[in-house]
Amino acid sequence: MKKSILVFLYILISFFGNSQTSNEETSALLDSLNKYKFIDSYKAFDYGLQALETTDPSEISVTLIDIKAGLGEISFFQNNYAKSIDYFTTALSLHDLLPVKDRRYKYVNEPPWILIALGNLYYKIERFEIAEKKYLEAIDNFNLLEEEFSIEKTNGLSIGKTNIALIYSSRGDFQKAESQYKEVLELRIKAGYEANIIYQYMETMQFYYKYNMTEKGDDLYDLATLLYKESMDNKNGDHIKEIKIWYSYVLSVYGSNLLKIKKIEEALISLNESKKINVAQNHSTTVYPDVDLEIAKCHYELQSYNKAEKVLLKALKSNKVFFEISGFKAFENGDYDKKRLEKLIFLSKIYNIQGKKTEIIKIKDSIIKNYQKQDDLDFNIIENRLGLYEKEQEINKNKLEKTRLTYTTYIGLLSFIIIIIAFFARFKFQRERNSRLELEKNEVSLKLESKNRELVSKANFILQRNEYLKNIISKLNKSEVNEQSFRRVKKEVSELISSEKSYEEFDKIFTNVYPKFYKILNDKHNLSQTYLRLAAYIRMNQSNNEIAKICGVSIRTVETQRYRLSKLLKLDKNENLNSYIQRIN
Repeated sequence: MKKSILVFLYILISFFGNSQTSNEETSALLDSLNKYKFIDSYKAFDYGLQALETTDPSEISVTLIDIKAGLGEISFFQNNYAKSIDYFTTALSLHDLLPVKDRRYKYVNEPPWILIALGNLYYKIERFEIAEKKYLEAIDNFNLLEEEFSIEKTNGLSIGKTNIALIYSSRGDFQKAESQYKEVLELRIKAGYEANIIYQYMETMQFYYKYNMTEKGDDLYDLATLLYKESMDNKNGDHIKEIKIWYSYVLSVYGSNLLKIKKIEEALISLNESKKINVAQNHSTTVYPDVDLEIAKCHYELQSYNKAEKVLLKALKSNKVFFEISGFKAFENGDYDKKRLEKLIFLSKIYNIQGKKTEIIKIKDSIIKNYQKQDDLDFNIIENRLGLYEKEQEINKNKLEKTRLTYTTYIGLLSFIIIIIAFFARFKFQRERNSRLELEKNEVSLKLESKNRELVSKANFILQRNEYLKNIISKLNKSEVNEQSFRRVKKEVSELISSEKSYEEFDKIFTNVYPKFYKILNDKHNLSQTYLRLAAYIRMNQSNNEIAKICGVSIRTVETQRYRLSKLLKLDKNENLNSYIQRIN
């Protein structure tokens, strides 16, 4: 039993150990891909393929997406556009399948770097409108990156804006293009990474030189050279290698422009310096001016045709060896083909001056055989692959819209059912509430009516009692009794009429019926008890005559009290006292 457990634990540890080792190996290979993709693209591509072999293709992850995207980017730099499209579209599909919580960028709609790459492919086949749309989408997504990706955000925004500047240039809108380049240069300088700043100087120099703004281009060349020299004193390691490579591109762009404006000797110095740095860094330019071809053109302009021929033949031979060592067959790699074709065409031009007709025929036959169909084929492959990608996007969009419509319909239907249920529940609740309120209202009304009856009874009792007592006094006045007895009885009756106890009982009952009446009057006007009771009698719709009998005073006295009450209440001359008091609750 113990032995079985130990075996099981060994297998478990081995599994997780191998898994962890595999992940570490994949991460290391991916780091190498990113490290060498600008320095040695073919070495980087080899690292990418090795990384793919260490991953489980059925397990979707950020690492797998990064590898696919990296291989697509390298394929693009190598001008292998068909393969580039395959890698990028696969990376996009994997990204869509990856749960949001597992993605590197949580808030983006699509991976911005892949959008940049697709924009580059559309730009390559001169579909500028779609390319610009992709670049703008990428910029929007770069702006959604979290703070931890600030460097990546800066690089992405810079590249997206630079590419849009290229589109503006192709449309002839040089002012907008220049504005974009300046904006990107500010971003790069603010970020402070020297290699990227030198790279941006080079990009902007190309723009200025292409459209004959030589002075502005030379100013940037001076700035790039100054930064390069400062960096040589302060930097080391891989970062210095990247700086050197980008500065070699600066020199090639500068030299190419010197050649263009016929400053041949100066151009040759700059281009040879660029070549020297490239050789020292074991780097071959793939995107920017072909240094070997530009050097050959300089010798051609100086009429040193043999030197020009020698440079081109050496370059053709070394490029072929380089590509074959890197594992890429001749005429299967777009970068190799295009550079070779340009060199062969220029070499035939030299042979024509030298009168080497046999060599010219060989070159032309090679070009016709190997390149004429290939260029058309490459262009068609790109068009077809991008067409398929667009079709897939359209199908996915339609599926998404259909799914959304279905969900919206279900949600709408569910919401409608919930609303109906809620409506009926509320209707039922309201009906029950109304019934309960009606019952409560009836109960309150009955109580109020009972109190009113009690109040009226009390008032009538006081009235009748006072009437009865006044009759007694009247009879006493007419009867023959001695003066002393008469005064005593009359005094007792008068005290009874003006007795406060009965009025206090009246006040108590009145307050139960009209709980806020006295308080409102007191808060507003601070009335005496006499005027509060007068107001209470008026509230009960008692006439002056009835009030006089209840209070045991004359009608004239009641009228005087009413007049004074109006003054105390500060009523206008046209305002009716009864109406005002009836409005008080």
